[in-house]
Amino acid sequence: MTTAPVVSTRTTQRRGRPRDDRLDATIVNATIAEVGAKGWGGATIEGIAARAGVGRGTIYRRWPSKTELFQYAAAAVTRPVEAPDTGSFVDDLFSAVLPIADMLTQPDLAALLPSLLAEAANDASIRQTLRTFVARSRQQAIEAVERARRRGDIVQSTDAETLVDMLAGALVYRRLLLGETTDAAAVRVLVRQAVQSCSTSEAIEENS
Repeated sequence: MTTAPVVSTRTTQRRGRPRDDRLDATIVNATIAEVGAKGWGGATIEGIAARAGVGRGTIYRRWPSKTELFQYAAAAVTRPVEAPDTGSFVDDLFSAVLPIADMLTQPDLAALLPSLLAEAANDASIRQTLRTFVARSRQQAIEAVERARRRGDIVQSTDAETLVDMLAGALVYRRLLLGETTDAAAVRVLVRQAVQSCSTSEAIEENS
């Protein structure tokens, strides 16, 4: 039995009856489980409704289509986590990257990603969902790199997005292709290696 991911249910206000955030979270978890188990093509609103213990109409009143529900679910499970500004590039980047590694340890989410990647190749709306998924996941890490550049801890030519993509790519590679999870100690090793590649000589000496 897997543990359902914790989701964020904050949305923009809509007209009409207030939304039940707890029910939204239940449906989101059911969506992730359904798509993770059956793939995007095999997942159905009926299957999601059965997993959530609700009627189809309950889902359709909230999301007119499976695509819109999937987009909402992808955004909900990648809510930004506030990363601290400690003044240490290693610590800031570690705090920002660790939630990505933690997210990939959740079996349902790990099962969801291959389907999301496959559908993104042919479906523009799913591709946009994937972009949102990625952007929300890496935003805090990018900000940590930008702060380090402003402090002069790293060379000014460092590209924040590329550096973060290298770290996130390593995590996804290990999880999806090698079937391995990355614990906190391994994340710190990855972060230190990335920081060393772009740090100024003074910063390297301070962190050594």
